Amino acid sequence: MLQAQEQKEPVAAPAGKVSLQDRFNTASEAWEKNDCATAVPIFTALAGDPHFKPGSLPGSVVGLRRGLCLIRTGHQDEGEAMISAALPVVRAKGQGFDVDIAMAEYQLGVQAMYRWDHDTALAHLRASLALEHGTGRLDALARIAQLTAFDGGREGLDAVDEALRLAQPAGATPSKTALAEWHTLHARILLNQGDVKGGRAELKAALALSGGEKDHVTLAEALLRADVAQAAMLDHDKDEAYKFMALSGAGRIDKSPFVRARMMEPPSCGPDTGLTMEDSAVVEFSIGDDGMVSSAQPIYASGNYAKATAFARAVSNWAWSPQDAANIPAFFRAASRIELRCTNADGNGSGGASPLAPLRHRFDQWAQGVAVSYLPAQTLADDKPLTWPVLVTAVQAAQDRKDDAAELALRTLLAPRDLRPVATVRASIDRARALTQESPQAPEVRNAALVLLADVVPEQRDRRRDDGTAAAAQLMLADDPTLAQDALAQDTALLLSVTRRARGSDNPKTAETLQRVAGDTRLGDHHPLRQFAQLRLANDAARKGDLAQAQTLFAATGLSAEQCALIGPKPAMSSNGAGATAFPMDALRWGFEGWVRTEFDIQADGHTAGARAVVSYPPFIFANAAQRILNGARYQSSFRPDGGAACSANNEMVKFTIPSNMNTVSVTTKKKV
Repeated sequence: MLQAQEQKEPVAAPAGKVSLQDRFNTASEAWEKNDCATAVPIFTALAGDPHFKPGSLPGSVVGLRRGLCLIRTGHQDEGEAMISAALPVVRAKGQGFDVDIAMAEYQLGVQAMYRWDHDTALAHLRASLALEHGTGRLDALARIAQLTAFDGGREGLDAVDEALRLAQPAGATPSKTALAEWHTLHARILLNQGDVKGGRAELKAALALSGGEKDHVTLAEALLRADVAQAAMLDHDKDEAYKFMALSGAGRIDKSPFVRARMMEPPSCGPDTGLTMEDSAVVEFSIGDDGMVSSAQPIYASGNYAKATAFARAVSNWAWSPQDAANIPAFFRAASRIELRCTNADGNGSGGASPLAPLRHRFDQWAQGVAVSYLPAQTLADDKPLTWPVLVTAVQAAQDRKDDAAELALRTLLAPRDLRPVATVRASIDRARALTQESPQAPEVRNAALVLLADVVPEQRDRRRDDGTAAAAQLMLADDPTLAQDALAQDTALLLSVTRRARGSDNPKTAETLQRVAGDTRLGDHHPLRQFAQLRLANDAARKGDLAQAQTLFAATGLSAEQCALIGPKPAMSSNGAGATAFPMDALRWGFEGWVRTEFDIQADGHTAGARAVVSYPPFIFANAAQRILNGARYQSSFRPDGGAACSANNEMVKFTIPSNMNTVSVTTKKKV
C-alpha cells in the first residue's frame, strides 16, 4: 500500500476524519473503475497536501493517476504535462507500479501520435508494450502497427501477427469483429508497402469475418468495404473497386454537403511538407458538431510517414459551418475518406495573389503581439492554424478583461474564419468596428481592421455570387479622410472595390480606380498592389488591341513572366469544358455523385495547362473526369510578352450530380474563405 511521504506507517487521522491513506485508496479505486469524476477532485486535494510533496513517490503517483484521468476527460495538455513530470519518479522509485507506468507510457505515446511525433510516440509505445502481458498488449500493438504502417520493414506486420495470435486463445471462441479489424490493419500495412496481392488476401479474410457482402453494415464494415475498393483500384480491378466503393456508401449523400466546407486547403508541395506533385494519399476524417475536423488519419499514402501525415495534418484543419455539418449524416460525419494531392497555390485559394495579403500581413504582425497571451500555447508552439472555436474563446477572455486592443485583434482575426450563425458573425464584426472608434488604436491598426472587416460579408457566404456589398463598403472606406492618409489601406480598399477577376472592362470607374492604384507613388515602384493594378490594366489594353500600352504597363511591374503568373489577377472563365459526356459512365452506372477540386495554370491565350485533381470525393471515382473537364475549359486572355502562363496554381471545384431525369456536370469556383 502506498504510504504518504514514503513513511513506514500510514499517517494517522484525527478522530472523526478520513485519513490520507483512505482518501488515496478511495481515489485510486475510482480511478481503476474509470470513474474520473470521483477520482480527480480527491487526487487534486491530495496534491495540495504537504504529505504529497512534488518529486516524492506519493506525490508522483497522485500526479500520474490524476494526469491519466485528465486525458480521459478531455484535458490532454494538462494531463500530459502532469504524467511527464511524475513518470520519471515513479519509474525510478516505485516497485509494483508497472501497471501505472505502462498506462502512462501508452498515453504519452498516443498524445505524441496526435501531434504526428513519430519517434517520440514509438518510444513510449515500445516502453508500454515491454511492461504488458497477454491480451493487455493488444492496445499498444495496435498503435505500433498504425504508427509504423508507412515505415516499411517488419515492426508493424509483426505487431499484427502477435495480435492475431493473442486474439485467438486456445479453447476460446475469438471475436470475429476483432479478427476482421486486425486483418484489415494487416492489409493496410501491406498495401502501403506495395504488396497489393497480399493486402487483397487479408481484406478478403476480413470481409468473410464481417459477414461478406450485405446491404446493412456498421461503420467499421463500411470502412472495410472502402479498403477493399482501394485495394482493388491499386490492383487495376476497376469493376471490383466501384462495386465495393458503392457498398461503402461513399458518393451517395444527398445534396453533397461535403463540398460546402468553409476551409478545405490541401497541403502545400515543397520542402516544408516534403511533398511532390506525384505524391497522393487517402485520409479518413471525422467531423464534430462544431463543424471542425476532430480526427484525421492517413489510410493509404504513396510515401513514408512524414508524407502520409502531411496530408492528414492538412485535413485536420478543415472546417464546415455547424449548420452544414449538421446536414451531413451522422454515419459519414463519424468517418469519411478523401483522396488528396499537394497544391502549388500560395494559400489564398483562388489562384493569383490576393490584394489583401500585404495589409493582412501588417495587421497580423501587430495582432500577434497584443493577442498572444489569449491563445493556447500548444497551438502556437505547433504552429497550428487558428480555428474559430479557439478565437471565440480568446475573444471572450479579452472582452472580460476589458483589453480592447486584444479584443479588436482577435475579432478581426476571427471574422474570416467565423462559422457561427450569420447574425452572430455580424454582431462580432460590428463590435470590432465599434472598437476601432472607441479604443485609442494607432491609425494603421484602425485602417487595416476596417478594410479587413469590410471584406467579410457573412450574409453572402452561402451565395455563389457576391451582390457587391463588400465592394461598395470598400469604396466608401477608400474615401474616408483618415484611411486615405494610409496608402496601403486605401489602395487595398480600392482594389477590393473593383471586380476581382480580370475581365475586359469598358467601365470607366474600374479603369480609373486601377489607374489610381497603379500610379500611387506613396507605395514603392514595384509594390505588389501597384503591380496587381498594372497587370489588370495591361490585360485590358491587350484585349482592346493596344499592345504598346500593354507592353509599357507590363514592363512597369518589374516582374518576370514567371513572377507575373504567381501574383497576377485570375482571368475570368469563359467556358467550363463540361459537355454532355463529361459524367463518367461507370460512375453513373453505380450511382456515384461527388466533386473534385482541380488545380491548373491558365495560359496567356486562355487555355489551361497541367490540370490535376488535388482533392477528390469519393476517392478515385471522378479525378480523371475532372481533369478532362478543366483541360477543355477556357479563360479570358491575358497579356504576357512571351505568351506564357497568365496565372499559376488556379483552382476550380467540379461537382458531379445526377438529377432525376438526366446526368449533368456543374463547375463552380471555390468560394474564398
